[in-house]
Amino acid sequence: MEAKPCFISLIDHNDRPLLVFVAKDENTGNDVEFKFNTFSNMALDYFSSDLYEWMNTSQENREIKDLFQLEGVAVYGKLVKQTSLKIVVGFWSQSECGHETLGRVFNEISRLYVRCKFNPFLESNEDLIEQLQKTLSERF
Repeated sequence: MEAKPCFISLIDHNDRPLLVFVAKDENTGNDVEFKFNTFSNMALDYFSSDLYEWMNTSQENREIKDLFQLEGVAVYGKLVKQTSLKIVVGFWSQSECGHETLGRVFNEISRLYVRCKFNPFLESNEDLIEQLQKTLSERF
């Protein structure tokens, strides 16, 4: 069984969260949503740290960083340098999450973001967030 993320956070170049998506299996209340929102904010500290460039999960996926593990959630991050988009993904610690799975999940999130961002029918940032929420809900 492939590990599925319990939350996905997309943070723009100004360090403002675009979206904190909680997987439908995990949405058990405001406490869980608040916890994942807090984890997303904590991840920002790792992105701004000088040590960020030195952390990595493996030689193959050098851009995916193992940020921290807290309250049973392993949090990983990726900085898309061209746009300064920060992608933060959390997995339950007990789930088997290998390097290949991480790479696949981050690549899929990046692809979905680009597809939504460059949709010519979206007129505002609110439309983008709504489309991202819908797209991530369908996939995760």
